Amino acid sequence: MNLSDSIHVIRVAIPTPTLWPHTSTNCYLIGNRHESILVDAGYDQDETKNELEKAIKNHSLARPKAIILTHYHRDHAPGVRQLTEWSAHVYCHTMEEEKIREAIGPKMELSFLKDGDLLNVAGLNVEILHAPGHTKGHLNLYLPELELLLAGDNLVGEGTTWIGRPDGDMAAYMDSLRKAKQLKLSKVGPGHGEWIMQPYKHIDFVLDRRTSREKQIMELLKVHLQLDADTLTKLIYDGKIHESIFEVAKRTTEAHLEKLLIEGKVSFKEPVYLLR
Repeated sequence: MNLSDSIHVIRVAIPTPTLWPHTSTNCYLIGNRHESILVDAGYDQDETKNELEKAIKNHSLARPKAIILTHYHRDHAPGVRQLTEWSAHVYCHTMEEEKIREAIGPKMELSFLKDGDLLNVAGLNVEILHAPGHTKGHLNLYLPELELLLAGDNLVGEGTTWIGRPDGDMAAYMDSLRKAKQLKLSKVGPGHGEWIMQPYKHIDFVLDRRTSREKQIMELLKVHLQLDADTLTKLIYDGKIHESIFEVAKRTTEAHLEKLLIEGKVSFKEPVYLLR
């Protein structure tokens, strides 16, 4: 087999003003010289096109025929605007349609993928997984022959991802991670950061962090009787996070509280939460 016939999965880290501690967004090229696709497209900035074109050339890949967006966030979707000359078809989950159209512009052709859809890219099988939690229509891509999961923002290389308003769902997120654990995995491609080479350990770390955070919230409410989300977040993190992400951390606290409300473990009397 010619080297350029080999299937590549290339992580392209594009510098973006994303959330601390990360400084780039991962886009993934899948394919060979005959056929390829792109997963996520970063910000609408020159670096997006420059870095992707460089990677395509360096690895002798065909120009992508399709772009799959894991979700609509501004560090993952709007970069499609930089890639219009590819004439690639853009795909997402139907639950992301409105916000992705806002991100990429109304003129781009958009089609939809759902849980269980199967693609074939240059002979490589790719399974589409609906993995909600970070957003309602968040997608993952599973490549069974490579035992590889492209996890979007459900997993990040360092720390944990944020879950919260306007459309984050902590219970759905944790369920998505548990489902990911059922896959046969050798590594994970995260939305930000380096390849995750111990996927099960990393997923367990995130699930344990979310579970322990929930217990911590319950314990703080037991001690203080009633707290608002802002105060709870300050008590939880106690100066341990960069001030630039406090509001994002607060949203994650609120996502935990929403889960506890639904489960009947806490009540809300604006603006404070109490144990039930």
